[in-house]
Amino acid sequence: MRRLLFLFVFIAILIQIKPVQSQGLDAYFYYCPFFAPEKGTYVETYCAFAGNSVHYIMTPDSLLQASVEVTMLFKNADKIKEFRKFTVVSPPLPDTATFFPSFIDLQRISIPEGVYNFELIVKDIYAPDTVENFHISTILTINIPEKEFAFSGIEFIERYEKAYKTNLFVKNGYECIPYVSDFFPENVDYLKFYLELYNTAKELGPLEDFLISFHIENYNTSKPIKEFSSFQKQQAYNVNVVFKELNISKLPTGNYYLVIEIRNRKNELVLSTSKFFQRMKSGIEQKKIDLTEIVVQNTFASFFVNRDTLAIYLSALRPMSDISENRFIDNQLEIADIKLMQQFFYSFWEKRNQTNPEYAWLEYKQNLNNVEEKYGTRIRTGYQTDRGRVYLQYGQPNSVISERNESNAYPYEIWHYYKIADQTDKKFIFYNKSLTGKDYELLHSNMIGELSNPQWEIDLYSRMDGQSNSSINHSKAKEYFEGN
Repeated sequence: MRRLLFLFVFIAILIQIKPVQSQGLDAYFYYCPFFAPEKGTYVETYCAFAGNSVHYIMTPDSLLQASVEVTMLFKNADKIKEFRKFTVVSPPLPDTATFFPSFIDLQRISIPEGVYNFELIVKDIYAPDTVENFHISTILTINIPEKEFAFSGIEFIERYEKAYKTNLFVKNGYECIPYVSDFFPENVDYLKFYLELYNTAKELGPLEDFLISFHIENYNTSKPIKEFSSFQKQQAYNVNVVFKELNISKLPTGNYYLVIEIRNRKNELVLSTSKFFQRMKSGIEQKKIDLTEIVVQNTFASFFVNRDTLAIYLSALRPMSDISENRFIDNQLEIADIKLMQQFFYSFWEKRNQTNPEYAWLEYKQNLNNVEEKYGTRIRTGYQTDRGRVYLQYGQPNSVISERNESNAYPYEIWHYYKIADQTDKKFIFYNKSLTGKDYELLHSNMIGELSNPQWEIDLYSRMDGQSNSSINHSKAKEYFEGN
């Protein structure tokens, strides 16, 4: 899933349009690949449109209705492999309406396996002409081998129920309303999802019993959280359908993976998949870190006996730390208990590499040296800078575009990651507002959980002389960021 948010500034409002906001279309996009026996692979695309972000007209029945035009392009090797253009209409509302609900579109598109450059263009049909079309580019991966034991994508769903009538959202006898996001705010207590298994009978034997286990993992440590796990038993068919929901009402704020594993009758792991999601939950504390049973004697951590050195090393762990670990680091920097610092340091790396925690630390330390050399400044060490933090957290980018002298723009860099965890085509834009040194600030990213700044172009081009920021059109940075 990718959240699509942008701001449009406009002056004129047509008389027949009932404006409900002035910032332009607020839309969300998400996709999921599937396989249909004897038909092949296909992708489901989900678009949700915030009802209070589009423009409405009065229908002949004296009702309010909005309409958006959606264009989808699937490109491979610069050739268009699939093209869709269609209109999505909102539910009609009374002319006295003060609440404008979101509306959703689902498309099922047959498409061969492959990696596609995907473009989405959305136009608010009843918006003034001064409002630009919305456009994003991203990478879609369709990879479900026809004759192999495989998962479909994981579709988060808002609700599902037995279907008695056919409609757009019905599949395998159930009506599934998509949850078009992987962000779960505190008012959502259940993580509900749908997926399919293919060639299970071929892999395990017809009607063979098998176990599907579900659990949530910490994003930073990849360790299961035992309180959030479940399982179900099924018999092997050509296509197995899986519906499940996990209670996440007590899951603290943080980044996580939903992990799904298939085990045979011998309890052997035969297949697994995972999906990233983000949780926001106030009032739920992360578990306190218990170090009472951590023994550091004769480990690499026992050689760090200087408080100042340990304090520096602990601070340098922040880009890799979760909320509870950062809280512990803050506390230890105040009380400076050498034994606790050693225990925490060893435990931190043992969680991430149980067989060789020292190797994990030495590898990270090499990265610390790299970011210090590249991004360190006189007032901030490399890991304290935005570029250093992103490098340490996500690794080296696949490509970097650097612009130092573009007219009217501050110096900037755009980092492109082809894949981070299960997210693809993620970009970060940094800029140097001071015009000196190496300290570039993060300005905007399309990575979930990172800074999302809808006005980043205005901020980047705020060096413009004698021009209005609202006049920025088709900037070079935007072309870079959207992959054009």
